Amino acid sequence: MWRYFTLIFLLFGLTFDTCAQENVQGRFYQLGFNFGYASVDNFIFKDDDYYYEVYLHKIQILYRIKSGKIDYDFIFQPEINRAHHKLYNPWFAGHPDVFSAYRTQLMTLKTINEYIMNCGVILRTSITENLNMYGLASIGPGYFDKGSERMAKGIGFSDNLALGLNYNFLKELVLDLRLGFRHVSNAEIKQPNEGYDAIEFNIGLAYRL
Repeated sequence: MWRYFTLIFLLFGLTFDTCAQENVQGRFYQLGFNFGYASVDNFIFKDDDYYYEVYLHKIQILYRIKSGKIDYDFIFQPEINRAHHKLYNPWFAGHPDVFSAYRTQLMTLKTINEYIMNCGVILRTSITENLNMYGLASIGPGYFDKGSERMAKGIGFSDNLALGLNYNFLKELVLDLRLGFRHVSNAEIKQPNEGYDAIEFNIGLAYRL
């Protein structure tokens, strides 16, 4: 999987002009890769009925819509994520005294692969010459290769809100730190549709094009 991300990263790097420009408005200006972790058990909320965590792998392509005191960016963010799920509460699959193969399946730890294409908007403002903070909102469709008592297999959607910091160093490199809220569900296309709510942390490295 890492080989594919590296190849895509290099292809985009060759596609765009890598000459440094002060004004990046109206063009693609940053390409990066982020790694993240999200869980339903975190410092804000916890759910004892089930276990869910996900490891996030994101390519991030930024397009500057408008530059100013507040910069407006459009973000393209394809993701390949690996989640782990296990049901703890047997009542979600009927009376626990009645045998159910479906319950046995749900209460067995499994891996769910997620393939998502997120798009969104970033608003950022500078703190110092090399440090800026931003807010992000994004949404996108995806494919989830296994279902659970909370979400059906197949097409789903990912909604994201986050706050982050970017630190520029060595001219073209950017360190990205981000804390956010993530919700995935089937958006009423299929049932069940409760989905997963999780707090996520991301760290990444980007290159200024």
